[in-house]
Amino acid sequence: MKLEVVSEEARKLYDYEWLLQRLYAKVPPKSGSAEYKIPEPKVLRIGNQTIIQNFREIAQKLKRDPQLVARYLQKELAAAGSYDPGSGQLILNVKVSRRVLNQFLQLFLKNYVRCPTCGSIDTRLEKRGRTWVLVCEACGAEQPVKPF
Repeated sequence: MKLEVVSEEARKLYDYEWLLQRLYAKVPPKSGSAEYKIPEPKVLRIGNQTIIQNFREIAQKLKRDPQLVARYLQKELAAAGSYDPGSGQLILNVKVSRRVLNQFLQLFLKNYVRCPTCGSIDTRLEKRGRTWVLVCEACGAEQPVKPF
C-alpha cells in the first residue's frame, strides 16, 4: 500500500465551491444587461405640434444618432417632423402624449439597441446594402433588424 501525499493546491482542484468562486472572480460582469433607463421625454405641445425638448439626451442614452431615432419616431407615428441639431429638440407635427412616446422609445430600445442574444446594450447598427444589422460588441452576435 502506497501512501500518496497530495498538496493543498491539488486538493483545491477537486473542491467545487472553490473552483466556482475562482471562475466568478475571473469572468467580468455583463455590461448593460440590467434594467436600462431612458430619460423621460420633456414634452411641450403647441397647437398640433409636439416638441421633445431633451431629444438629443435621449438619443445619446440610446447610443444612436438622433437623426436615426427621429426617423424611427416619425415612421411609427406616421407624422412629419424635424430634428434641430442646435437645440437638440425634435419637432413632430402631431399631438402625442408622453406615455405613447415612452412606449415607442422602449420598443426602439428592444428592437434596435438591446442584443437579442445576450441582452447587452453595447451594440451598433450597420447598414449592409439595403439591410440594417444589429451587431453586438459584447458577444459578437449579428441580427438583421426591420428597416425604418
